[in-house]
Amino acid sequence: QDRGELIVGTDAPWPPFELFNTTSDAWEGFDIDLSQMVADELGVTLTVTNIAFDDLIGACKAGTIDMIAAAMMVRHSRAQELAHSVTYIRVNEVIVTKSTSSLTITSLDDLGLGSTKVGCQAGTTQYDALVDISGLTEGVDLLVYPKADTLMLNLENGVIDAAFVDEPVVSVWGEVYMLKTIFTVPAEPMALWSRWEEPELMMIINKVILEAYRDGVMDDLYVKWFG
Repeated sequence: QDRGELIVGTDAPWPPFELFNTTSDAWEGFDIDLSQMVADELGVTLTVTNIAFDDLIGACKAGTIDMIAAAMMVRHSRAQELAHSVTYIRVNEVIVTKSTSSLTITSLDDLGLGSTKVGCQAGTTQYDALVDISGLTEGVDLLVYPKADTLMLNLENGVIDAAFVDEPVVSVWGEVYMLKTIFTVPAEPMALWSRWEEPELMMIINKVILEAYRDGVMDDLYVKWFG
């Protein structure tokens, strides 16, 4: 707060949560709006830094950023590293393919059968789930990407047969590529994250989220970004 800015780390593009609009030259998305509300409560300027998802926790622990706003789900392993806010949304995770694909599965374990190549983003809960599947070998039939746009481009180009992503992402990328969802997995809720050493910041973050629920602002954000 003394510095006059809140430095938030995110990993874009991961629409509708975070993306950089090259037309308006501005950050936007659900997480960005929420971060702006935190900055406004603090009375400081919001500065958004784009960092690979797998590097966000380390950057926050090192003090490079003050807060993570990156559709990051609450996991025990993450909560051992950083403090998380009250949760603000829960979405499903989905396996998606090109619309012309004939691939079908009845469980994630089916991805380890045969010669299916599946992709995900590094450091995500999707990666944690896929890396444990028998029959999937990282670098062979489990391809891990630092950025979501590369992941989706490789799905479109046939480098991978399927991608494991958050469900809201599909509706946005579906405007660029012809996609279909073939399997849905319930997921953990998402939260904002900061260092354990800054409890005052987390108190403000939680205040903003809880007041947004109380005042209907959170409902407005849901409608704005998820329809």
